[in-house]
Amino acid sequence: MPQRIIQRQATVAKPAGLHPVLARVISQRACAYTDYALADLLHPSSFLHMDTVVSCIMAHMRRGSPILIIGDYDCDGATATAVAVKGLQLLGHSAVDYLIPNRFTSGYGLSKTIIDQALALPVKPALLITVDNGVSSLEGIDYALQHGIEVVVTDHHLPGEQLPAIDTIVNPQLPGDGFASKAICGVGVIYYVLLAVRKQMVSDGLLTPLTQPNFMQLIDLVTLGTIADCVPLDQNNRILIAQGLKQLRKGQVSPGLQALAQQIGIPLATITSVDIAFKLAPKLNAAGRMDDMAIGVKCLLSESVAAAMPYAQALLQFNEQRRDIQDSMQQAALLQIQKLKPEQKGVVLYDPSWHEGVIGIIASRVKDSTYRPTIVFTEDEHGQLKGSGRSIPGIHLRDMLAVIAAKSNMLHKFGGHAMAAGLSLAKDDLPLFRCMFNEIASSYAPEVFAESLYTDGGLSRSELNLDTALALRDYGIWGTQYPAPVFDNVFTVVSKRVLKQKHLKLDLLLDQCVPVSAMWFFVSEDLLHSIHCQQDYRLFYSLDVNTYLGESRLSLIISHHALVSAPTPA
Repeated sequence: MPQRIIQRQATVAKPAGLHPVLARVISQRACAYTDYALADLLHPSSFLHMDTVVSCIMAHMRRGSPILIIGDYDCDGATATAVAVKGLQLLGHSAVDYLIPNRFTSGYGLSKTIIDQALALPVKPALLITVDNGVSSLEGIDYALQHGIEVVVTDHHLPGEQLPAIDTIVNPQLPGDGFASKAICGVGVIYYVLLAVRKQMVSDGLLTPLTQPNFMQLIDLVTLGTIADCVPLDQNNRILIAQGLKQLRKGQVSPGLQALAQQIGIPLATITSVDIAFKLAPKLNAAGRMDDMAIGVKCLLSESVAAAMPYAQALLQFNEQRRDIQDSMQQAALLQIQKLKPEQKGVVLYDPSWHEGVIGIIASRVKDSTYRPTIVFTEDEHGQLKGSGRSIPGIHLRDMLAVIAAKSNMLHKFGGHAMAAGLSLAKDDLPLFRCMFNEIASSYAPEVFAESLYTDGGLSRSELNLDTALALRDYGIWGTQYPAPVFDNVFTVVSKRVLKQKHLKLDLLLDQCVPVSAMWFFVSEDLLHSIHCQQDYRLFYSLDVNTYLGESRLSLIISHHALVSAPTPA
């Protein structure tokens, strides 16, 4: 149970015209905007250098130049690559291809290795467009320019102290950039670039308002990448997601996503951001973790469901491999955690046998269980350590690494965000890194390490029903800094069943008169045996719609509990 329980309070007025519980929940978030109109999206022109980038891309399009998209091996990078390729093709440019760095052989971003691969292609590209990377690829960009290849960078990661020696960069994190949504992800940035190119083509008479392509056919991929990258859901991101969910629910979806949804068993008519985050995105990410994200991009670029299906099936197989490897790594990580001292505020784990593609997930799991900023290292084929980190609210992980880099020269490279980052260093430097990382983490105030559980309060008898669950599900736009609602009430446990020795199925009563079923997943062994029938508990839960054979029923998904009173004597 987290150290602090905080009930959310209304910060804005309740939006009108919504289910009362949904309206109350939204009023307890940072923004009550619920129109989600395309007209309210921020304008592409507010990006720094957008005009320069558009001019560069259009010059190459006019010449029919070969354009090569350089993507990334996560879901944001894969969707950004697919959006870039599809978008340029829709604008009439057929000479477009892509390369995805291989996590294990190419490294991250626009590296010399990737440029050498580009130079080895049958047709040498005249323009490279990076998506979801590039702002820190100083050496790679110089190498490309030396070989006569122009470079456009579209990225959303924090830049280092030095920027690439080009002015064709679109990134909301650049100093002086005026784009208000600093939370936009890589696929969102390239989508905005395409919007700006389309507008300029209309202005130049190359397209008309009637002949310009409708980029709403790309919004499903923008939605997938935005949710998968766990960026804060500010108003602009929520507009993109709302529009994407609308298209998905109408069945207006790319064949690749349709094939993947069919393989997983997700009904598109009721798909939510939670479905995308926990069911769709991990399958696509698995390709980059276990093999080659190019397989994921091929799925997204498929022109029919039948053509996409073999790729979708391969993604599910990669995900099964990832889960098996993750389980064994997680057990080994838990053994290391048990040896940590209580005063240790920064967690650094290392095992040379761990799979490089899974260390980020392990870092996330360890961070969740310890509530400490965490770096997990493994060893590459050259004996260098590669690390992936995750952090907690209030501790900026990339800034921590920047401090270490400023005080030492041990970090070969690093980058990322406040909550996630990657780095590499020599094996001999691990003890010093561990010491410095813990020292910086220990400088934060103790309250930063006090995990909090936020609740939207209780539901009344009249509110705890299927209609409320459907209203919350159909709204569907939940994520980072716009969290899905969690409620809490006191329930009596009527009956319990242990499933697969790790889940609990409960029958509950609210106020001794409202029956409801609940599931509690991945319960500890101690907790499996300490939940008693006819006992009252304060349960923290979310609402779920359980549909079977066409009939929908309310179910609760429990996350935490507190004992209300001592067990009733036998």
